[in-house]
Amino acid sequence: MKLLNSTIFDILNSGLKFIQEKLDNIRQNSLILSNIDYFILFFVILTLVVSTVAQTNFIGIISAFVPILVIVKMLITKGEKIELERWNFYLLIYLLICLISNFTSSMPAQSFYGFMKTVIYFAFYFGMCQFLKNNKRFVPVILCAISILISIESFIGLFQNYIGVENISTWQDTSYVNAEDILSRVYGTLQPYNPNLFGGWLIAGFPALIYLCGKAISNKKTISACVWGICTLICAYTVFLTGCRGAYLALFTIFFGVLICIYKKIKAYTGILAGLIVLFIALNHGIFKRLMSIFILRGDSSTSFRMNVYNSAFQMFHDNPICGIGVGNKVFREIYGLYMLSGFDALSCYSVFLEIAVESGIFALLAYILFIGSILINAVKKYIKTPDILVFISAISIIAVMIHGIFDTVYFRPQIQYVFWTMTAVLTASLREDIINSD
Repeated sequence: MKLLNSTIFDILNSGLKFIQEKLDNIRQNSLILSNIDYFILFFVILTLVVSTVAQTNFIGIISAFVPILVIVKMLITKGEKIELERWNFYLLIYLLICLISNFTSSMPAQSFYGFMKTVIYFAFYFGMCQFLKNNKRFVPVILCAISILISIESFIGLFQNYIGVENISTWQDTSYVNAEDILSRVYGTLQPYNPNLFGGWLIAGFPALIYLCGKAISNKKTISACVWGICTLICAYTVFLTGCRGAYLALFTIFFGVLICIYKKIKAYTGILAGLIVLFIALNHGIFKRLMSIFILRGDSSTSFRMNVYNSAFQMFHDNPICGIGVGNKVFREIYGLYMLSGFDALSCYSVFLEIAVESGIFALLAYILFIGSILINAVKKYIKTPDILVFISAISIIAVMIHGIFDTVYFRPQIQYVFWTMTAVLTASLREDIINSD
């Protein structure tokens, strides 16, 4: 996979080089600008921190400092260039199609609002890609920050389960479950309180814990390995306590990926580990009942509701296959009322891929699938050639979020978006060496 060559990039980089030569003295004579990398790192971590407690708008404001500071750095630092990997080209195509869908939407103002949220997420991601390109040394720091946040929230989830927090508005059918087997469904501190959001966020960051645990083991740091190992187990247990079935499937995907990667080293114990996971689930009746509810389909009112939404969403896509209805859940909620099969409103399609198709059409969906597929294919090639734990944990994070996204749209929440795009930027940074060598 090579970097894209473009006359436009050549012109932009020529102009950028001219500006850098003029402003280089400013960077050298300024204490703040000469240490701008640390300020970028600060706002990356701050974005992740405030995501655990703040509302959407405030998180977006904090995250905007990352691309802004990255742009400032590019203007004042000699050698900085605008470069684009092919998978990120597909992402830009997706963004362009989303822009077009604003103009074809019957609700352009609401659609533009949703589009701007997407722009903020993507600006954060591209800023992270540019930042980590020459600062891969900061990746462990960022992953450590994610791991600490995930661990703290996991302990909060355990406490919520211990005190038996009251069920919030999230729909859960308990008509076929014994009272003692009903999960409290923990939700942490993320806003708005939602077990599915909490489960998805834990899933996105869970591989960071695996990274720290794996590095501690490989470096033979027993105490660190034990600490991060315990945090990893507690996080996995907390995912089960959310009662989010999509997160369950994503967590099993992560487990499966880890077992494949370490199979040669623990070949004799693979069956034992898999058996322990099955035994754990079987002995926890509440978790087992929640997991098994996936397979009763219309017998579970929550699943039945989702199936009704899927039917309506497919009809919405059928009527708007090229450009979609417009971007964002504000547009979806208004248009869905014309298609819904029951008297219950829906916030979204409850499927990331279906949501993309409904909002922006078939070509947007294809562009996004090309982006995900392209970066993951390159990750697999890289890992087969030279096993790299950074490549593995960032790729498995993307895969897990997408698995969860088949059955839910919490992916569009900022808390998950920022962790997801951080892990995607880490993967991009990890693949850059192969890209440069292939050029």
